[in-house]
Amino acid sequence: MAYESQPRRSRRMSAGRIRSRLVFTVLGIAALLVGAVLNWEGDLAGNKLTLRSLIQNDFATRSDVLRTVGAASVLVAILALLGLLDRTGWLTRLAGFAAVLLFALFAVQVFRHYGEHFGTSYHALRPGAWCQLGAGVLLLLGGLIRYRRRSARPVTATTVAPEEEQEETVLEEKVREEEVAVPEEEVREPEPVDAERA
Repeated sequence: MAYESQPRRSRRMSAGRIRSRLVFTVLGIAALLVGAVLNWEGDLAGNKLTLRSLIQNDFATRSDVLRTVGAASVLVAILALLGLLDRTGWLTRLAGFAAVLLFALFAVQVFRHYGEHFGTSYHALRPGAWCQLGAGVLLLLGGLIRYRRRSARPVTATTVAPEEEQEETVLEEKVREEEVAVPEEEVREPEPVDAERA
C-alpha cells in the first residue's frame, strides 16, 4: 500500500511558508519605503533628516538625499529584498533588526530632545518613525519563517511487508547481535584429530 499524503503535505507546508514569508517581507519593504518619505518628527520628513539625527538631538535637514535617515531606510529595504533569495531567512532578520535599530536610535534622540519626558516624546514621533518600527517587526517575523528547497529526487512509494517477513527479519537481527556479543575467549578452535586414534 503506498502513502502519498506525506509528500503532498510537505509541499503544501513549504508553499504556505514561502507565501507567508513573501507577504511579511513585501509589507515590511513597503513600510520602509513609505516611512522614508513621511514625517519622522514634527514636519521633518525622513528624506530630509540627516544621519546625525540618530546620534545627536538636533534635528537638522539636508538637501543631499543620500546622507539622510530616509536613505538609510531605503538601504534596509534593499537588504530585505535580497533576503528573499536566502532560504534560511537570516538576511531578512538582519534587515528587520536594522530597521528596529534605526527607530530606537531616533526615538532615544527625540526623548533627549524633549527633556526626557516620555509623553511629549511619544507624541512627537510621527508616522515615518512608526512605519520604520512596524517594518522592522514585520521583517523579523518574516525572517523567522524558513522553507526547504524541493528535492529533485523522485518520491518512491513504500509498502509494508507482511507480518511473517517482519518477524523473520527481527529474529535474524537478534541472532546476529548474539553472534557478535560472544567474547573471543569463549570461542575455541576444535582440537586436531590424530590419525593414530582413528
